[in-house]
Amino acid sequence: MRIKSKKPVKQRYALRNIKNHQVSKVFTIPLDEPLQAQYGVKRMPLRIGDSVRIVSGEFEGIEGSILSLDKRKRRVTIEEATLQKRDGSNYFVPVAISKLILTKFETKKAKKKIDAWREDRMIGRKEKLEEILPTGPKKVKGGK
Repeated sequence: MRIKSKKPVKQRYALRNIKNHQVSKVFTIPLDEPLQAQYGVKRMPLRIGDSVRIVSGEFEGIEGSILSLDKRKRRVTIEEATLQKRDGSNYFVPVAISKLILTKFETKKAKKKIDAWREDRMIGRKEKLEEILPTGPKKVKGGK
């Protein structure tokens, strides 16, 4: 989803009134650098079970899998991001999707394979990159 206005008020309004079929575009987060190099894709939509790393905020550096997605508030709960109540019980703290990096995809338990939709998207993107980019080493201008 692309928001046309530069005004923050209109951007917040557009995100608050987002339609249900556009939510998956908002729930795309960047991949970790090794995954970007491996698959040739910079961002992918989140799914329950994916492993993510928190890069900013109170839980910075924590890595865990996604337990649930809150599409209205654009927050996710991660199994390692918990706080303790006064009575001693723990609860999962919702984390904003802007603070996350995708580190590992959810794999199907029986086959240990990435789901077909993601695999098709990554393979298609990698083939396009190979056609566009030359296979030889990069030439650096003025480098030593």
